[in-house]
Amino acid sequence: MNVRTILVAAGLLLAGVCVQAAPVEIDSLEELADYARRDNVSVRLKPGVYELNDASLGRELDLKLYKGDTPTRDYPAAALLLFSGNHSTYDLSGAEIRLDTKLHQAFWKRKLFEVFVTGNRNTIEGLTVRDVGEEVPSDSAIMLTVMGDDNTISKADLFIHGSSPYGYGHLLGKGGGALVPLHKHSSFLIAGKNTKVLGCKVVTHGFGHGIVMQGAVDTLIKDCYVEGEMRTTDEMLAETSGLAFDVGFKSDYPPGTIVPGQIKCLAEDGIRTYAYGSLVGRSTERVIVENCVIKHMRSGVALGAERGPSTVTGTTVIGCQERGYSIGSNGVIEHCKGDAMYGPLLTFLGARTKNCTIDLELMPETNAFPVTRLLEVNGTGHTITVRNHEGKRRRKETPFVFGESDWGDIHLFRAPDSDPSNYSGAYSCTLTNQTGMPIVFSELSENCTVVTDGRIQKKGGKNNKVVKVR
Repeated sequence: MNVRTILVAAGLLLAGVCVQAAPVEIDSLEELADYARRDNVSVRLKPGVYELNDASLGRELDLKLYKGDTPTRDYPAAALLLFSGNHSTYDLSGAEIRLDTKLHQAFWKRKLFEVFVTGNRNTIEGLTVRDVGEEVPSDSAIMLTVMGDDNTISKADLFIHGSSPYGYGHLLGKGGGALVPLHKHSSFLIAGKNTKVLGCKVVTHGFGHGIVMQGAVDTLIKDCYVEGEMRTTDEMLAETSGLAFDVGFKSDYPPGTIVPGQIKCLAEDGIRTYAYGSLVGRSTERVIVENCVIKHMRSGVALGAERGPSTVTGTTVIGCQERGYSIGSNGVIEHCKGDAMYGPLLTFLGARTKNCTIDLELMPETNAFPVTRLLEVNGTGHTITVRNHEGKRRRKETPFVFGESDWGDIHLFRAPDSDPSNYSGAYSCTLTNQTGMPIVFSELSENCTVVTDGRIQKKGGKNNKVVKVR
């Protein structure tokens, strides 16, 4: 080594520059599982198809469930592929892991994490996992779970199969008191801090959520795509065997039976938060959703359970059943659009949400399955603007409603004697309606202001103000 080379190297070290070694190239899942346990590695999996059809790489995990910040009971789990290392980079671009769904039952009665990231400060790029088959989990399954902190998941493609019930959406129940046993299969769970999800795709044919957060803090979801599938209730009612047939086509949702002439999403919500993460013992906090597309899920962007504020920008929701968007107090939704094809463009969960700023475009598409409310305004102090996408007006008039919600309808169905104001109510909200759609003020609306180019279909409530514009 000459003097010049020595001086350059010394200068780099003094400047704090770290030159990372070229990634190690591997060509087997066995090698990947080994490197996934290591710290400070850079690995590239050779492009190709990799069959995961036995449980030899898997590990049983004895996790804990928390109540508050205290672990209270055991949580038997298993992972088929465990990333427990730290400060590592994994480039899986061009490789596809084909996972035989018989492995859903390889660890009997344990919660199954197909790919489980417990390490910190890792980057995983190009992960593609495809379930092959329809075997249901012995308990429940999640394809990709990130529980460690400061991880980046980039350009992952997840294709989910295998769950029960599947084919009925949530009609047979989705939690306690379900009409049939549940063996759910969600797609992507985030429970860590500072997780970045960039350019990922989820296509789910499983009964479970798309991208879901439980105990996650400061999550960024950007440039992602989530898609489920839909099925008509007429198809369900035509069955002559199966889970719905066996319970007499009863439903856990109003009016208590499966109703003909409707359409349902077979998965759950596209991007969803829960208030708390029992695997990490903390609340879910702050989410940013940017430039995402959600199609044919039960809800598109279902935020609001987390501690905010959260923001949603540049996002599109297409053909979702229950709602396009919801968000929590002080949240912002802007430069977003949706078609409200099967459910309202916007709703708020309950009447306690406050001071949100919403700017949405309503796409003009309609279909044979009627929507009863295009907007469900509940809570206090919101500022909402809705305009027509590309200036195209919707052909069928459907109202924007203050002080009612599907959320309230469901709770009143289950507890008819409860107070409706526990679930719905709009107070001191301002709406600028540039869509030509009509306005309904229910009795649970007060001191709201609407600037509208649509007619007033019903004026209930108290002290609501209307400013008509052309």
